[in-house]
Amino acid sequence: MQIRVLLKALIVLLEGLHAESDGFYAQVGFQYSNITQDNATSKVGTQVVQTPYKTVRLDQAFPSPIGTNWLAPSATDVKFTNQNNDNPATKRIQNLKTLVDWDGKTDINAAKTGYEQAEEQLIPKWVAYTIESANTKIPNAPNQVIGGMLGNLGVATRQVELYRNLYRLNQIQFSQLQSAFWTFETTSRQAAEALGFDQVGLSFPQGGSTTIPSLQAQILNLENAANTLTTALVNALTSVSNGNLVVKQMHQRQHIDSTIQQVSSQVSVLAKATQEVLSKYYKEHRSEFVGHYTRTIKKYLPTMQHSYTRSNLYGFNIQAGYKQFFGGAKRWGVRYYGSFSYNGGGQGKTNSMNNFIYGVGVDGLYNFFESSDQNTTSGLFLGLMLVGSSWGAKNTALTTIVNTCDNNSACKLQRKQSYFQLPLTFGFRINLGKHNGFEMGTRIPLLPILNYYATTVTNYAEMGTYKQQIGFRRNASAYFNYVYNF
Repeated sequence: MQIRVLLKALIVLLEGLHAESDGFYAQVGFQYSNITQDNATSKVGTQVVQTPYKTVRLDQAFPSPIGTNWLAPSATDVKFTNQNNDNPATKRIQNLKTLVDWDGKTDINAAKTGYEQAEEQLIPKWVAYTIESANTKIPNAPNQVIGGMLGNLGVATRQVELYRNLYRLNQIQFSQLQSAFWTFETTSRQAAEALGFDQVGLSFPQGGSTTIPSLQAQILNLENAANTLTTALVNALTSVSNGNLVVKQMHQRQHIDSTIQQVSSQVSVLAKATQEVLSKYYKEHRSEFVGHYTRTIKKYLPTMQHSYTRSNLYGFNIQAGYKQFFGGAKRWGVRYYGSFSYNGGGQGKTNSMNNFIYGVGVDGLYNFFESSDQNTTSGLFLGLMLVGSSWGAKNTALTTIVNTCDNNSACKLQRKQSYFQLPLTFGFRINLGKHNGFEMGTRIPLLPILNYYATTVTNYAEMGTYKQQIGFRRNASAYFNYVYNF
């Protein structure tokens, strides 16, 4: 009899626990996320191949000039019929000075157009004079002419790094300019690697071995990178933000001027001149470089090698949906909802990251506690979401591979900023009264990176396809939300 009374009392008590009410709810709060940046590159192997092109040592095929030290002429050395008003080299200097002295307030288009026109007239003459100067200084030795040009090109290429260090000392901050320097240095490193140099930086013609087509391709890449750098330098002189010059200090602007005249343009001209002379020599001596050869080459493999960096992002999340409970005690329930969250972080404007998550979810609910006055309930939840994950990123690694690809005709760039994700979600929830509550939860994505933010694919002919990828993935998110029950 006593047992029956106790059971009836327990049933009455359980039926009296109405727990939470079914209905709509909304919540908002702080969210922390830990993310991974995946930098992936093609693995490198070797392969023995049959090739029609002979691998040559650059210092043997194109030795340094014997008995003379030829130096590539500067723009002011170029001979023109009229050395005064109609001299494009003189006009170029004058227009650059106007750009340097510009206060950012007057119309600068005339000076910029004048510089571009003078540059367009100057470069072909400068290239022709460079070739003429080398042939005059090094007569009857075309292979030594090429050796002399390669040597000067190597020196000019290494000077870019010296000037970049001066930019750091002068604290010149211009994102396009920094990106252009990175692009040039990356191209230089790739050229050194492709041509077989032991160290970063081109040391023509003291080392390295390659085929003539590969040498021609790397020189063309250097020319394109130098042209990109020159364009960025000119843009730095003419850029204005909110009515103010981006590069303000006169000594900084003068340093940009000297970089254009003494470094970037020199590399471009030397690359053009070397390509012209090398192409002619290759046609006339083709039998020396073409045949049937077996050699071991570097080969890019289809598998990828990965390096990972982790960062912390901070932001908020919003969730709204409908919940309903089952059974007499209504301890078990389910909720359906839509969700949006944002997280951001980074180091300044040049290294920042943003992540937007949006989608729907379903959670199972279990309330393990309810106060005697029925005003407080506590419980757990476990569920799964289907969301879209969109990324916005700006950092040095990303800028470098994108700009390098943009300046290489053999490279294709693909960007995918969004992909689907399946986060597992779980946590603790508490209701204080009929309308108010709090929730602490964790979301763990279950899928790998489905789409990389940026992928570059470069065809290096016999070396294969070189792929670079940068992608982002949330490792986990933790949030603390205020909840309102309608």
